[in-house]
Amino acid sequence: MMHSGVHGVREPLERKPLVPFPDRSNGARFPGAQPLERDRLEIAPALSAAPPFPVDHLPPVMRGAVEALEYHVQAPRSLCAHSILSAAMLSAQGLADIKVEGLPKACPLSLFMLAVAVSGERKSACDNLALSAIGDEEARLRLDHIEDLRDFKASHAAYEAEKKKVERDGKIGHDERRQKLRDLREPDHPIAPVIRAKEPNLEGLLNLLQIGRGSIGIFTSEGGQFLGGHGMGQEAKTRTVTGLSELWDSGSAQRVRARETLFLVGRRVGISLAAQPRVASSLLADELAKDQGFVGRFLVTMPDSTIGLREIRGTDPAGDDRLVAFQRQCRRCLGVGLPIRQNTRNELDPPILGMSVEARGLWQRFAQAAEDECKPGGMWVPVRSAALKMAENVARIAGILTLFEAPSAANPSRITNQDRHLEVTVSGEIMASACAVGMFYLKEALRLTGHAILDPETRAQNDLADWLVEKVKPGNLTAPSIIQKIAPSHLRTDAGTIRRRIEALVGFGRLEPANRQEIEGKAYRETYRVVGEA
Repeated sequence: MMHSGVHGVREPLERKPLVPFPDRSNGARFPGAQPLERDRLEIAPALSAAPPFPVDHLPPVMRGAVEALEYHVQAPRSLCAHSILSAAMLSAQGLADIKVEGLPKACPLSLFMLAVAVSGERKSACDNLALSAIGDEEARLRLDHIEDLRDFKASHAAYEAEKKKVERDGKIGHDERRQKLRDLREPDHPIAPVIRAKEPNLEGLLNLLQIGRGSIGIFTSEGGQFLGGHGMGQEAKTRTVTGLSELWDSGSAQRVRARETLFLVGRRVGISLAAQPRVASSLLADELAKDQGFVGRFLVTMPDSTIGLREIRGTDPAGDDRLVAFQRQCRRCLGVGLPIRQNTRNELDPPILGMSVEARGLWQRFAQAAEDECKPGGMWVPVRSAALKMAENVARIAGILTLFEAPSAANPSRITNQDRHLEVTVSGEIMASACAVGMFYLKEALRLTGHAILDPETRAQNDLADWLVEKVKPGNLTAPSIIQKIAPSHLRTDAGTIRRRIEALVGFGRLEPANRQEIEGKAYRETYRVVGEA
C-alpha cells in the first residue's frame, strides 16, 4: 500500500532499511557502509546576537544623527552608527593627529571600517544621508575645478610658449638659457576635486593622492568591487595590503618603478566598505591579510538584520533637525581647511591633539586590559591582531569625536606654538565614549572572526539544508538533478559541487540515501530523504 508525500512522492508506509553497501547500479555515491541513522548536526552554529552599539555614549550631535538615521532609514542601529562615525572620520581625519602613549609619533585619525550586511539592508541609504554635506562639498569643488582648469590651460599654454622662446633664442649662451628656463615656473595642475573614491586599486589610489587632496576616503557600499577586484587579486595582494597598512600607520606610501619613484607623505586615507558575507569572508579569512595585521586594523560589524521588520512609510530626513545639526558639523570640519605643509600643494602637516590626564588614564587602562587578555587562554586570543590594534583605534576615535565637536580648535591660523600642539585636548568623557565604541568593535570581531557562517561553502550547505526542509519537507525524497534544476539560483551549480554538498548534508544527518525511488511518477536511480528535527 502506497501514499503520496507533499511533492507527490510515492513512499512506502513502512520505511525500508538502508542498503549498507550500495553498489554503482543503484546510483549511490557513498562507497562505504552507511549507518541506519546519523546524529543531526548543525552545519554552522547559529551566530550569536550582535552586541548593541553604544549610541548613548556618543556626543549629542552624533547620537542624534544615529537615532535620526534609524528612524528614517530603518536600518540596523549599528549600521547607522557605523555610517555616522565614518562620515565624522572623513570630515575630521585631516585636521590633526593624536598623541598616543608609548608610540614615538602621533597617529593619524584615519579609520578602516567594514560593514558586513546582506543586500537590502540599506547601507547605501545610511551613507547617502550621513555623507550629504561631504557630497555638497565635492560638488562645490567640482565647480571650482572647472574654472581652475580653464586658468591652468591658459597659464600652461603661456608657459610652453615662453619655454620655446627661451629654447630657440640664439642670442644667449648655455648658462643664461639654463637660468632662464629655471626661472620659468610650470603651473601646477589643479587639485583633483575628489573627497571620496569608490573603488581604486592601490595604483589608482596613489595616483589620486599625488594629484588630489591630502585627505580622502574610500567609500563604497559595493565592497566586493574593492575586496574582490584587481586591488585584491593574487598578483597585487601583497603590495595592496602593505601599501594600505602603511597609509593607516603613518599616512605615507611609496611606489618604485624602473622609470619613476614616487614618495608620498602627509596623506590621510580612511576606508568605509560594505560587503555581503560571502565577499567579506574573502578578506576576513585571508591568511596574508591576517598575517600582515591588515584585518586587525579594520573595525568590523555585522548587524542583526531588520529586513522584514520595517514599516513602509514616508519621512522627511531633510527636515530633521538632528541630521541638519550633524551636516552642519561636517561642514564646519570641512570649512576649517587642511593644514598644508609650507611650500607644498597637498602634503599635510597636521597639528597634534593631546589627551587630558583623565583621558590618558582611561586609555591606558583600556590598552592594558586588551593586552592582558591576549595572553594564552585570554579572551582576545582569537582576535589578537584586532585587540592589539584596538587601543590605537580607540585613541583615533577619541580624536575624531573631539575635533568633530570643536573643529575650529584645529584651524591652522590658531596653531602658533612651536610644538604644534592644539590648545584643546581629549577629555575624559570623550575617551570613555571612544572606549565604549572600541569595546563594541572588539566584541564584534570576537563574534565574527573564524565563524563558519562567513565561509561561502558553509553558507551554501546551510542554505541548501534550509531549502530542503522548507520546500521538499522532512520525510520526502529529492534527487541531485532535482536540486540542480529547482533549488534557489545561488545553489544551482555544477554536478560535482551539488554532489559534494549532498555528501556533506548526509554527513550532517540532514539527508539519508534512499537508493532507487520514484518521485512524482519519475524513476530516479539516486535519491535522498530529507531528515527533519529529531
